[in-house]
Amino acid sequence: MFEFINKIFKNKKLTEEEKISIIELVHTEESFINPRDLIAEQERQKIAQKKAEKKAAEMAWISYVSPPVRMNDNFTEQVEEVVGALFERLCTIVDMELKKKRKNIKHVKYERYYYHVTAFDEIYRLSREVVFSFYRQDNMHPEAYFSYDLQAMLPRDIQKILVCEVEKYRKYLPSPDEETRIKFGLTQFGTKIVWWDPSGMLREKQIFDGIEMDYFNHLRRRVTRFTEVPAVMTLCLGKYVDLMQIVLHDLEDGSIKWKIKPNNYFRKYFHLPLDDERIWAETVRLPADLYLLAENMIRKEVEGLRVVPAEESLQNLQKYLPDETFMKIQEYLSQEVELELDYQTITALRDVNKTVWHEAANLFISQPLERINGLLREVAEDPDLKKIATKVIKQSEASDKRIIFIFLMEKMDLPVSKVLKKERDGFIHPTRQADYQQLVLDADLPIESLPELLKDCTQPMRREIKLDTALITASHSALDTIIDMVDTYLSDDETSEGLDSAVNLNFFAEMEVSLPDEQREADSAVSTIEEAEKVEETENPDSEQESEHMRFLKQMVESNGISLDDFKEQAKIKGKLHQAYLTELNEVLYEIFDDQVLVISHQQVIIEEDFMEEMREWIYG
Repeated sequence: MFEFINKIFKNKKLTEEEKISIIELVHTEESFINPRDLIAEQERQKIAQKKAEKKAAEMAWISYVSPPVRMNDNFTEQVEEVVGALFERLCTIVDMELKKKRKNIKHVKYERYYYHVTAFDEIYRLSREVVFSFYRQDNMHPEAYFSYDLQAMLPRDIQKILVCEVEKYRKYLPSPDEETRIKFGLTQFGTKIVWWDPSGMLREKQIFDGIEMDYFNHLRRRVTRFTEVPAVMTLCLGKYVDLMQIVLHDLEDGSIKWKIKPNNYFRKYFHLPLDDERIWAETVRLPADLYLLAENMIRKEVEGLRVVPAEESLQNLQKYLPDETFMKIQEYLSQEVELELDYQTITALRDVNKTVWHEAANLFISQPLERINGLLREVAEDPDLKKIATKVIKQSEASDKRIIFIFLMEKMDLPVSKVLKKERDGFIHPTRQADYQQLVLDADLPIESLPELLKDCTQPMRREIKLDTALITASHSALDTIIDMVDTYLSDDETSEGLDSAVNLNFFAEMEVSLPDEQREADSAVSTIEEAEKVEETENPDSEQESEHMRFLKQMVESNGISLDDFKEQAKIKGKLHQAYLTELNEVLYEIFDDQVLVISHQQVIIEEDFMEEMREWIYG
């Protein structure tokens, strides 16, 4: 023992307290474990477990089933477990009931000519068929699965007990897992795959009632990819139900004379009492004809889908249905159907027919921009982006939508015509062209915010003016000097006139002084300020200059703005820079409206839309 402890302590840095605790632990015989004894004990437990499992398997009823009966099962793991559990349960019940009669299930056999069958084999077949019928959704009565041999082997009272037990067991069978659904051809909802609802979505949402779905199940299968689009298939089936209701109503109307006896097919199809047993081979196609016409009603409203030829179907209906019924059907078919397809449904339809991209374009044309913002990323990656964008640009009246799709085409490196480039340049302000190109090249562009970003590009870039106080001071000194010079040579009346003329002609701009552009703009601003001060100091507030402002503003109101080039010409005539002249006008209007009224937009000087009516009232009284 001490040798063992020394091996534990060797090459380990332990405190004295830790060493004492280990010694006390090892010193106790109950806590000391020999590793060899531990391994031997584990092996004994494994052997005992295997023996127990083998014994349990030998005792299980499944071991008495003949190998040929289980040869071709090919169960999924779930089905094998469920069948085995039901089999064991039924065998136990049968054995208990037979023991009451002083019999044993092991001895129950049935001789059939040259071979015999056992109760285990037949109960196993019963269990298998019950589970299969549940997952196939046959919904047959359990007695239908009792074989002739099982009925011959078991008394009638035990058979009734088994039927009740099967009914109870079926209520608690687990839902099929993925492997079981694949084996039995079930949908993701665990329902049976049918031609009109292969995904099971329509039945899961319970759009149609049981009688209507029974109509669909009896309907001859129509090979169409419409079934892959539940939203569109719902519309087709809904129209089909409406047409059937017309026929059903007329079937119950005794005043309508039928061309054929209505009990041959329609009464059976619509679950009505049969009056005779005539063969209905001639009218078996009529429900399929009704469905074809219903489908065409939807096809007509989807741009890009072809209409299926239906002349033969109409002829069949006209031939066999009463004239009153046929006229009602024609009237219903002539009604306009309003479809509201979302982008996901349209995308699914495009898998059916590639030309349905027209509907995608129609969606972007008809819907407001706020509702399609979330679809911009999807449409940007759309393989038919060029076609969609071209149609939207051509037919949409909203300029913001057109610029968005022009941008998406450039973003995705699609060819853009000169006409579209010209239209784009009309949207984007000249000062923001560089910003626009930066958006096109931005790989991490938040495309959901694209409308706001493009709207910003339509506004002019705000220029930053840096004022040099030294230059402004020098300009004030120069102005004073010139005023003194003018006073020397001119009279008082001429001084005012000459000063206004000097200011209006932008005298300082003509001076042969080498100043940078910023200085010239500063001088112009100072000139405007000085001019405004001179005007304020005059005794007559209704001066000639104010009259000129009023005439010009009146002209702008009448013509709803003025081009930027004409505005520059007007400013040049007055000897001013156009920006300075614009500021001057806005200062006059600011005293009235307390806001900036005149703006430059798209190469035009316009009146803000919010102030147009107030401007009219102010000018015209």
